Amino acid sequence: MSEHEQVLFASINNCCYFKLCGELRYTNATGMDDLIERLFSTRIKCAAVVIDLNQATFIDSTYVGLLAGLARYCQQQQLPKPTIFSTQTEINELLFGLCLDQAFQIIQQPTDEPLGNAAADMADIGVQAYSTQEQGRMILRAHQALIELNDKNKAEFQPVVDLLKQQLE
Repeated sequence: MSEHEQVLFASINNCCYFKLCGELRYTNATGMDDLIERLFSTRIKCAAVVIDLNQATFIDSTYVGLLAGLARYCQQQQLPKPTIFSTQTEINELLFGLCLDQAFQIIQQPTDEPLGNAAADMADIGVQAYSTQEQGRMILRAHQALIELNDKNKAEFQPVVDLLKQQLE
């Protein structure tokens, strides 16, 4: 991951803050995936989730699927809908196009204020060393989370999920 692609994370007063910067692609998603897995295993306590995408320049379907997985985590834990801050037009079009507004509160404004105190405490989450098989399973999980959001996504991503399952067998 170059310095322009960053996943920053902080947990402050049981609120989990994510700041995702740069080009967010499956090739640099292993750190985010690992962090989400740690959330699901409750090794990190979260009562609320806030995601800042204002400095993201690109996001692929795997990363959107990881976000959908975070929303699923919040639903399972009976937490409030996670909040996404994004002022990036292309990214917002993608988020709304994939119906993430059903699972997230999407706020189209800068985040200087909401992340004020959290920004200083944010740690960079590095890329995890995943095998090809582990990376394939991550991509599969992300796309399964996307198709679980609604029928439109299911129609669009089911062939990807089927192909990934076939390749992973």
